[in-house]
Order: sequence, then C-alpha cells, then structure tokens
Amino acid sequence: MAEDEILYLLQHIERERGLSQETLLESIREALQSAYKKKYGQAPRNLKILLDRKQGRFRTLVTKVVADPVSNPGLDISLEAARKIDPEAQTGAELDVEISPVEFTRIAASTGKYVMMQQIVEVEKDHLYEELRQREGTIVSGTVRYRTDRFILVDLGKVEAILPRREQLIGRRYRQGEHLRAYVLQVSREPKGPRVILSQTHPAFLYSLFELEVPEVAEGIIEIREIKRDAGRRAKVVVDSHDEKVDPVGACVGLRGSRIKAILRELEGERVDIIRYSDDPATYIKNSLKPAEVQQIRLDPEHREAKVIVTDDQLSLAIGANGENVKLAAKLVGWQIDIRSLGQMDREVAFLKQLPGEGEKTLTALREAGYITVKDILRGGVEGLSHVAGIGDKTAERIVEHAREVGD
Repeated sequence: MAEDEILYLLQHIERERGLSQETLLESIREALQSAYKKKYGQAPRNLKILLDRKQGRFRTLVTKVVADPVSNPGLDISLEAARKIDPEAQTGAELDVEISPVEFTRIAASTGKYVMMQQIVEVEKDHLYEELRQREGTIVSGTVRYRTDRFILVDLGKVEAILPRREQLIGRRYRQGEHLRAYVLQVSREPKGPRVILSQTHPAFLYSLFELEVPEVAEGIIEIREIKRDAGRRAKVVVDSHDEKVDPVGACVGLRGSRIKAILRELEGERVDIIRYSDDPATYIKNSLKPAEVQQIRLDPEHREAKVIVTDDQLSLAIGANGENVKLAAKLVGWQIDIRSLGQMDREVAFLKQLPGEGEKTLTALREAGYITVKDILRGGVEGLSHVAGIGDKTAERIVEHAREVGD
C-alpha cells in the first residue's frame, strides 16, 4: 500500500462518506500497525501519522530503540543510522523514525489495506447508528422495498428499516415502491449495522404528523393535550390554544380541510376527530363524543360516571362502529360514559309511571335526583333513594322492589 494510494483513499473516503479526518487517520494508523506486525512479527512500540495537507503527503513515524547490534529492524535502529537523525543519540535511547509504507511486503500491505477498510466500515456503522439514534422519536420517509407476513422492509436511503406487522395500520395495503412516512420507534446497534424499527400505530406518529402539517402545533401556539387511537380505524386528538385569537380545531383542519386531509392521506382510512379541550367535564365529554351531537349530560363526579342523552338518529354515531367512538371518548376524559337515546329514555322511564301508589310529586323528585331508569334505581338502592327529598325508607324499598321486578 503505497503512500500516494493511502492518501488517495483518505481523500476519497473523507469526501464521499463524510467521515472526519481524525477518524480516518486512526483507521490508517491501525491498518499500518497491523501490516507492520505482519512484516516484523511484532507491533511497533508507538506508531504515529502526521498529515501534511499543504504538501499533499503524510508522514509515518515509528518509535525505535537505538541498539548495537540491531536484533529486529522493525523495533531497533543502529547507532549509526540513529545519529543521522539525531547526532546526540545514544544506545538504549528511543527515537521516532520516519518510515514508508512502501517498505512493507505486498502481503503485509494487503493486510493493512484490508484492516483499514474494515475499520472504516465499522466507523461508518457507528456514525450511522449515532445519526439514526438522533432520529428516534421523529418521522422519517422511505419506500416500501418488499413485504412478508411478519414485517415490511422500508428503504430509508442509508439503511433499511423494519415496519413490524403489529405497527402497521389495519386495512392499509402496502405496495412495493410505495412512498410512506413512519415514526422511528427504536434504533439498536447490531453486528451487521443499525436496526431500525418503525411504527404507524404509535400515538406519537399522529402527533408528529400534526407537527409537520400544522405550523401552529410546531410553534407551540396550539397544544396537543392528548391522543387516543384505535390505529387504522379511529383517533381522537385533543387540542388547546395558547392564543385566544387562534381556533385550535380550525387551525388543525386547515382551509377547506387541507391540513387534516394531508394527515389522513398518511393514515389511509383512519378517521381523526379533533376535540377542543375544556376544563369543564360536561363540555369536555360533549366535545369528546364528536361528531355526534349531545342533548343532555348528567354527571356523577364521585364515581366519575356520565349519562349522555342523544337523539335517536345520533345514537349510532355517538357509539361508533364496535363502540369505538364512545370507548375512545371515555379513555380521553377518564370517565365512564353511558349513552342513551331519547327513544330509549322514553321507554326506560315509562316504568316510573307504573309505580303503584306513587304520585307525581314522588316521580318528579326521582327524576330531579337523577333516578330515571331501572338501572339508576337498582344502582342507588334503598339507601340512595331514601336520601331523595320526600321519599322515606318504606317508599324506597317499594320502588326498588318494583325496579327489580321490571329488570327481571
């Protein structure tokens, strides 16, 4: 490995692969040390490389011991040769001696070159790992290379990443050559190079999409307070504004829906409800059930239960397919939500009118206290009903007994 060849490799790799000069010189030093050991049977005591960019060359220095006679030319230098470098050199002293890689045999040079390239490959892996580790928790773009039953291989340019089945959107068809964006879930160091795991189901993926598409989110004007997803089907995103002049829902939707449409294209079929945050539990629950319109809400703060009444035509919308709308809403607000339509309420409260011997005053007291359905009365029991104004223990027992009969 001639000096000009090493210098060419140094310049080429530095330019093409973006590795630092210090990193490359260390790789060359280790390579020459390996070649030196191959030729002389022992590694040098100390091997240094000094790069002179102005002259377009580098110097290789090896520490040798001044000896007479010389037992190993790789480790020792004769007194005569030493005094040509330092006239005051004495036997037993150590001296830095410039050598040329050309002095190495062809086999030793080949070994050195191989070691150097291996060192550079390992350094590249380390650099790539550090670069990708910085992208952990962010969105990256890539192209679908191919898919299997267990994962999809995504080409990110410098590395191929894995999108496991569990992190894929339900119902999305991933086509070879398709461009996609995904969330970098994990980056780990492996012998063959960095291993990158992607996700399109993580809530942070949706958060990052909003950051990309809605400048007010990226700038902190709009805060995304909470995200709940049934990935591939439905998601609810709770937003709040730190500027009273900025409508958080409108900003996220964009002009004619331009911003939310860009987000939905990445989710391919997943519905996203943008919910305005409120400190008032009733308002927050009402907003969380969007797009359904709520007629009435009754809250039980002690048990964190909400009874929601909607019109008959809004019932299926409020509940959602497989109950996903009400389930996500309940997760958002942290309350148990019981939804009834006006028609259901009419049927359920009809039994109150059948209570034997009870007048309108008692029925009104029950309704005002929130005891409207059979379920309400059975849950409150005799103790609960007896606290209602105008209802004594015996009346409470009679009402509960009737509710049990109706319930059966």
